[in-house]
Amino acid sequence: MASLLAPAYVLTLGSQRWTQQLLAIDLRLAAAPGTNQLTARFPAAAPLSAGPGDPVILSLDGGEGAQTVFTGLIDAVRRGLETIEVTAYDALGQLARYRPAATFEKASAGTVIKALAGDAGATAGQIADGVMLAFYAADPSRSAADHASRLAAWSGALLTADGDGNLNAAVLDTSHADLALRYGREILAFDLNQGSAPDTVTVAGESGAGSTDSPDALRLSADPFAGNRPDGPSLGNHWTWEPALRTAQAAAGAGAALQRALKSNRGGGALRVFAQPKLRPGVVIEVADLPPGLAKGPFWLDRVRHTLTPEGAVTTARFKGGGDRAAPSLLAGLGL
Repeated sequence: MASLLAPAYVLTLGSQRWTQQLLAIDLRLAAAPGTNQLTARFPAAAPLSAGPGDPVILSLDGGEGAQTVFTGLIDAVRRGLETIEVTAYDALGQLARYRPAATFEKASAGTVIKALAGDAGATAGQIADGVMLAFYAADPSRSAADHASRLAAWSGALLTADGDGNLNAAVLDTSHADLALRYGREILAFDLNQGSAPDTVTVAGESGAGSTDSPDALRLSADPFAGNRPDGPSLGNHWTWEPALRTAQAAAGAGAALQRALKSNRGGGALRVFAQPKLRPGVVIEVADLPPGLAKGPFWLDRVRHTLTPEGAVTTARFKGGGDRAAPSLLAGLGL
């Protein structure tokens, strides 16, 4: 007879390794502009010696194999009469703590993201090149996380931190699922929202130059669309202005990326499953054996929460529509 799956964890705080004694683990993962945060609660008598700035690694096992789900640093330790609470942040949190004052010339969005990550002390992983920029000012009115999220969005990329603590900005291929879930096996709850068709989106740059090398790229132009102006703003036709996009191609690429994101948002929902450490932002899933009327996907995740308590281990997630709604082909020909 098959045995029940037994969730487990390994939490390393500084030089200490914990496999029991914890009262609860709460790991919240989000794609930027959100951040990742780990909260661990111990009984007050636990011999915890780690403190702010010490390294943190969390591995979770839902019963089918261990997975490293978080790598970061301790943010704070709060001690009370009954519990000790430890909170930690990772690469996204490092970016959020840094307010840069830097300028970049003739650089891709990916190059700027890598530079900001390095300055913030974060490790860059898979970073897409994205749109080309004649000039970009990373001013301190925004955090490095805000800048990096903005640049990734212009490029149709999802900015996340992986379980090993690396910062990634990748264009998701949602045509194939990374993981298959099944109603009646892992799925405890599933809700799907299907909205109306999104507005048409146009992003207007400021110069409409043919390339970032052109002298016109830094000049204001009355024709930022290089002679290919779309329909003007109207009901159902939304315009937005991004002066940092100095070429017609970059503006068109950012518009296509935003349109793709809006289409994806209209086919999302939420789910709750038995502990699934493999689920994290950017993972593409399919759901089998759903009742009639519920689409099986593919969907991609943008928020995930893993919780472990004495009552059990559960993963909840928010997902967006994949497949044709978020196909990378929607960005084809736009230099992304």
